[in-house]
Amino acid sequence: MTDILYGITFFVMKTLSQRLAYAMSQTGKNNQTDLSKISGVSQSTISKILRGENKTSKETGKLAKSLGVSADWLISGQGDIWGNSNSRLESVDASREVSLWDASGDSGEKISWIEPLPKNAQAYIIQGNTGISRIPKHSIVIVNPDITPLTNDLVVAEVAGAVSVFIYHLNGAGESFLSVDDDRIPLAKVTDASTVRGPVQQVYIPTLSR
Repeated sequence: MTDILYGITFFVMKTLSQRLAYAMSQTGKNNQTDLSKISGVSQSTISKILRGENKTSKETGKLAKSLGVSADWLISGQGDIWGNSNSRLESVDASREVSLWDASGDSGEKISWIEPLPKNAQAYIIQGNTGISRIPKHSIVIVNPDITPLTNDLVVAEVAGAVSVFIYHLNGAGESFLSVDDDRIPLAKVTDASTVRGPVQQVYIPTLSR
């Protein structure tokens, strides 16, 4: 939509539909399916906004974040599309965000991973020595709690109020045990299945300065 004032044409985007379409074109993210994936907003919702069926949406903040535009501008048209004309906002791929967990459960924080992850994925920062050479202290591990661990899988488990990584074992009677690399340390029987958070799917090992 345009307004003409003193012979000058101004582009005025009075609707959410217009602003979203403009933001998508300006950021090169014109594919609704791709935008749905990186924002976590359903493609049907995006389509309804673009068609003008949804005049407002609770998902607008997510769309702004994934496009790297100002949420205030996208929601209401106030301010600049980039928030601050001197520094463009960084877009966020919601499909790469993962919830950070600890011994108490979901911490409420999220971290950005190197690739898209399932929505139920959990991230753990290993604070202490694990006894597993492949998972040193300060590693970040990704767990899928919906996958049943198998013998010799690495798992995140809670022991004595702390989470760590162990080798998982399952015997013929269906009993499960945890171990570490050192064979001299006896297997620890799992008496509460809920303490095993799930098998490790990915690991990030930070480079430590010497």
